[in-house]
Order: sequence, then structure tokens, then C-alpha cells
Amino acid sequence: MKKLLLYGLIFGLTCLPAVSNEITEDYMDIAKNYCVIGDYPNAIKYFNSILAIEPNNANVREIIAMLNRFTSQDRKAYATRANSSIYNAMVAKYNGDSTLALEYLKKAANANSFLFYNFLGEYYKELGNYNMAVAAFNSALEYNPDFVQAYLAIALCRYEMGDYEGVIPPITKFLYFNQQESFAYLVRAKAYMMMGRNNDAETEIVTALALNDDIMYRFIHGIILCRKGQYAQAKNILEPLTDTISNADIYKYLGIAYLGLNDYNDAVLNLDKAIVLSDDDKELEAKYNEAKAALKSSAANPPAQTTSEPPQQPSPQESVQPQQYEESPVDDYINDSYDSEEYDSGIDYEEQKK
Repeated sequence: MKKLLLYGLIFGLTCLPAVSNEITEDYMDIAKNYCVIGDYPNAIKYFNSILAIEPNNANVREIIAMLNRFTSQDRKAYATRANSSIYNAMVAKYNGDSTLALEYLKKAANANSFLFYNFLGEYYKELGNYNMAVAAFNSALEYNPDFVQAYLAIALCRYEMGDYEGVIPPITKFLYFNQQESFAYLVRAKAYMMMGRNNDAETEIVTALALNDDIMYRFIHGIILCRKGQYAQAKNILEPLTDTISNADIYKYLGIAYLGLNDYNDAVLNLDKAIVLSDDDKELEAKYNEAKAALKSSAANPPAQTTSEPPQQPSPQESVQPQQYEESPVDDYINDSYDSEEYDSGIDYEEQKK
């Protein structure tokens, strides 16, 4: 992407005035080709060859300066160039001295710039000090209300703090200015899911998927469907993801989906995998024990096998009367055909009949 952007800038600059002769045109073409493949030193060499012929070519001088900045080993972002304390903080952080990094960041924040408060917020966020991080991001917004990225940062801090209701206001403000940002819809979906608002959560994750069909978004969608009791849909989404994702949660919710579908064998297999990968998940242990008990019960009480005897042939003396059939209730055929909605939700029809 950087290569394409750089080439686009160079192409735009070189299209402005035409070079004066065929030699410089050839040099220009060669230099641009080197830029395309990322060989900037050779590109600079040919741009310098053009300057040797046309020393007053301002466009070529600008391109060379841009390439030198791009290839410099000592490049600095705007914030680090604008305030040495930010640069010193980054060096201290790189060296593992978090105390010194904090001191420099506080000095930078005294410059009363939203960027420096943003750096400070990110510092606290990485340390898990979310209250201080939120305070720093709010300060960034005070100095620059248009710095809407801070709203997303605040929402993420609130989520990590377990303040799921507190996620909604800042993420909604962020989305007001960034309606195509799929990640923000994911954050709001997860917050709603943790609040038990699963319908709202599904609306958000479906929107995120429409913007970006990301595998992690599908994973969260499967979990939400499982929490809603739509086990067949959850299974269909989660099962293919196990080829890519292999963590406790995917096997946990896949196992719960199988349990809801009364497939106790697959439920136990998946929940067992989840237990191996998990760390003290009480809900998982309860579901695992439930699945094992159901599997044991189904093995001890297999469905009754019905044997049909061949019909007796009437004797020649008996007159064959047309057989009368009574109309059977629909319940007699329930076990042969499951209603899709009830099948999805894991309702046991035998229990319903009772």
C-alpha cells in the first residue's frame, strides 16, 4: 500500500511539466519503474541523473526529498518531531523503562495537545490502568473535539473494565462520524451480548459482517446465536471455523449448540476439548456435566424398537370386511418430523407432551 501511494505521488508530480529531452524522459521512466518494485536507492540515482541535466527541475528535487524521507532510518512521526518528550518516551518504552516513559509522556501532555494526551491514554491502556486511560482520552477530546478516535479508545477501555453499558455512548459517538467502521459495530455487538441484549447484539454483528466478512465477526455471530438458543444456525456457523480457530470458546459454544440439538455425543466431544483449553470456566463445566449425563441416560434408555408381525390372512370362510381406520392425532408423528424452530431451540418434544 505504501509503495502504491508513493508511486501515485511520484506519478502525479512527474505529470505536471514535461521533461525537456528524450534522455531525461528515459531516466524518468527507469526511476519510476524502480519505485514500483521498491528499489528507492536506484530510483534516487536516476532522479539525480535528471538533475544533472536539468538542475532547475523543482519537481524532481521534491521527489528526491520525499524518497529520502521515506527511506531514512531515522524517520519520526509528527508527534515525535513536534515534541521531544514524546520521542524520549518512545525510546524509554522500547528500552523497557515504563517509569521513565511515563515521566516523558506527562511532560509532553503539559504541552496541552490532544496528541500527547492520546499517547498518555494509550500508555495507561497498555498497562491495564483503564481509569487513567479514559481520563487521558477525555483530555484529548477537550483539546480537540474532532479527534473522534478517542471515543473508540474510551469504549475499548470501558469494555475491558467490564462496564458494558459504559461502552455504548462513546462507541455510538464514534460511529456517528465513522459509519463504515466495521470494528466499531463489533465492539457494540460484544457489549450488547455481555449485557444479555442478544437481539441488539445480532443486529450489530450482522452490520459488521455486511461491511467486512471477517472470520472473527462470524465467530462472534455464532456465539450470539447460541446465546439466543438458535443452535442449528450457531452450529452451521461455528463448525467450519474450527479449521482456523482453535480456542476454548469455539469448542464451548459448538458443544452447547450440539447439546441444544440433543446430539449428546458431539456435545461431549467438543465440550471436552474446550475444558482442555480453558481455565476454570464454571459454565463450561456445568454444560459438560449436563452433556455427559444426557449421553449416559440416552445410552441406558435406547428408543424402543417396534416389531411388526405379518398380517394374518383371512380364512376362506371369513368374509373380508373393509378395515376402518381411526384418525390419528398429529402427536403420534412428532418424533418423525421436527419443527425447525423447536429443533433449533433444543426443546424436547417428549417433555412438551407431558
